[in-house]
Amino acid sequence: MSQENVEIVGRVLRRYSDQDIDGMLGDVHPEVEIDYSESNAPDASVYHGHAACRSFVQGRYEDFEERSFDPVELIDAPPNAVVAVGRMRGRGRASGVAVEAASVTLWTLREGKISQIKLYQTRDDALKAVGLQE
Repeated sequence: MSQENVEIVGRVLRRYSDQDIDGMLGDVHPEVEIDYSESNAPDASVYHGHAACRSFVQGRYEDFEERSFDPVELIDAPPNAVVAVGRMRGRGRASGVAVEAASVTLWTLREGKISQIKLYQTRDDALKAVGLQE
């Protein structure tokens, strides 16, 4: 199941970059929790369920003319998690300013679907959370 988890997370990230919310939600558990409470963004919070997930993602599309996640690493964290390390890139819709930031998220899966996404400030913090300290 571990490689399958990595493939599911990779597919969701591709659909996010393609702005395919419906396709993305096909791999997301109805009771998903998105924990972006540690984010520096104005919408830092915890979101629950498909409707909140859709709203969270749509908000990002509305704020940015272009937005993508470029994965650098997808790290299998058995039995049911994946650490995604990469770069968020975007261009502000109103300002036209290009932005780029490191992104580290821990994706937990249940019943073959994403059940939680938690933002971490560093790769090491995410790895510690799943017992994969280096």
